[in-house]
Amino acid sequence: MMRPGPSSRLRGVRMVVQRRRRGQGQEGITWPLRQSTKQSRGSWSCSLGVSLGMPHNGAQLGPCRARRGIVVGSRRWFLLGTSEDGAVRMRLGALVWGLAILGVSGVAGAEGVLHVGTAATTVNPPEGAFLAGYTFNRTSTGVHDDLFAKAIVFDDGTARLALVVVDCIGLQYDTVCAIRETVGERVDLLPPERIVIQSTHTHCGPDVIGLWGPNILTTGRMPEYMASLVTMAAAQVIEAAVRLKPATAVYAQTECKGWAVNDSEPDVLDNAVTVLQFLDEHGQSIATLTHFACHPTVLDEKTTEVSADWVGAFCAAMADALPGEHLFLQGAVGCWIQPETPERTFALAETYGRDLAHKTLAALETPVALGDVKLRSARKVFGIPVAEKTPLRAFAKRGIIVRPIGETVETEAAWFALGPAQFATHPGESAPLFAEKTRALMDTGPKFVLGLGLDELGYICPAAYFDTPDAFAHGSYLISMSPGRDAGATLMRALADIIP
Repeated sequence: MMRPGPSSRLRGVRMVVQRRRRGQGQEGITWPLRQSTKQSRGSWSCSLGVSLGMPHNGAQLGPCRARRGIVVGSRRWFLLGTSEDGAVRMRLGALVWGLAILGVSGVAGAEGVLHVGTAATTVNPPEGAFLAGYTFNRTSTGVHDDLFAKAIVFDDGTARLALVVVDCIGLQYDTVCAIRETVGERVDLLPPERIVIQSTHTHCGPDVIGLWGPNILTTGRMPEYMASLVTMAAAQVIEAAVRLKPATAVYAQTECKGWAVNDSEPDVLDNAVTVLQFLDEHGQSIATLTHFACHPTVLDEKTTEVSADWVGAFCAAMADALPGEHLFLQGAVGCWIQPETPERTFALAETYGRDLAHKTLAALETPVALGDVKLRSARKVFGIPVAEKTPLRAFAKRGIIVRPIGETVETEAAWFALGPAQFATHPGESAPLFAEKTRALMDTGPKFVLGLGLDELGYICPAAYFDTPDAFAHGSYLISMSPGRDAGATLMRALADIIP
């Protein structure tokens, strides 16, 4: 292995690299953090220490392959690994601060000229982690396909906004706020309220909520993993801000039919696919944002390998066809948008993901220029009423869910626009009815309703589900995992207050 060359810009920052091969011991080498060289085969883990009193053995961030890393300017620096270190938050906080002092704040571009930057990293949980969804005491036996935290930062010359997508069942509002706080003021023109975070809702990822531990009375959240996830997600925002470059934006729309169904209301289904693409000055793809609504639940409770389900296959297929990062934006999947599952296999998940990618890529062959690129945004923090008998209250009281839940639960809704393209968040798995009502509040142009945006409060169901649950397939289950009857109406009032 060749030692990377010198770098005067990164003095005081050191990296520990450990090479692991099956059947061999570990070899540890400590260097100043420098530009990566071509990687040979094998699994690598790295930890970063910054000369701010942080030990050089650093924090480990979960088993991952060293095909991605931190990029400063045009160079890539690897930052991967696993951790059982109780001081992981402090050490990873130093990591993010280390990136910040390396000049990641950046300077806004010319007014009226769009700049876009992206970043991504794997966020696989360690083997043995509790997996979210389906049932208790389901633990990871390995990784089938990687989970990612991906970020894209937009800059219109006067303002910035970041969108982060994490492959997990759904980040709670407290975790969202922690990611924002970790970014802090380290990126110019990007206050925490303009960092929007969404989850893809895979049911083969870590228990980031707490509901799927060894039994109903014990949380499945792992504090050390959550700390590393928070910091790695924040680091992607900082990295994306470093990588800002001039961009033009186009969009396309199509439909994806044939495998997504509404189990509860078969006649109520949104097959729309909307995609935004950002191109550099040479016409090369920087990023795509693809919006579609369907649970990533091809894989069932028998699956014990970590996977992003069909969403992972979709993103991989997009990456095979186009350079850049590819973010999947989940839609309104509550009440109850599911994939057809004649079999519960990785092969079927691959088929569905590649089908959506094929349709998305075909639509991008005839794109429409977005035109205006002015950023606008608004948000509202508000309380959603919580029904007295909902399990959410009991879970919070027992500490299984780590957030205060009483008669109300605090959450947030956000709206933002990039020119005519508009986005609005729903803090959970909302029914298609509320997506339709949200789009009706928006002007013409591409519209994105981000389910599981900024929070995961469970199902946000129409009032009719509470009145006559037996009239809807799975109705009783859906309302049992909902904040309550008034959640949808309360959310729509909040969105009406912020969507101009």
